[in-house]
Amino acid sequence: MPDLVVECPVRLTESNRDELRLLYADLRDHYARRDARDGTRTTLHFVWSGVLDADLFGATYADQRHVFAASRPILNSARDAGGLQETNRWLSGSPQPNGASLRT
Repeated sequence: MPDLVVECPVRLTESNRDELRLLYADLRDHYARRDARDGTRTTLHFVWSGVLDADLFGATYADQRHVFAASRPILNSARDAGGLQETNRWLSGSPQPNGASLRT
């Protein structure tokens, strides 16, 4: 089963948390259907721009855990003037039968 990574550029603000929850649910459903059809395993890579408030990020990370419920690997990174910085916030789906590695 091939692993695919989809980068999702996003900005986190106090006012868009509800919209992000809807986005997470839409992405979960879309990639579940597509992966089942194509025999792939898609990792969603959320690339956050702007200043990441720790409380807001913690809340949206909890939303991701709730919505995705380990259905697929999720990576969160922050983009700043210095480039892409991993936040070390991974959510991982269950191990694959073919032994494909998932970073946790």
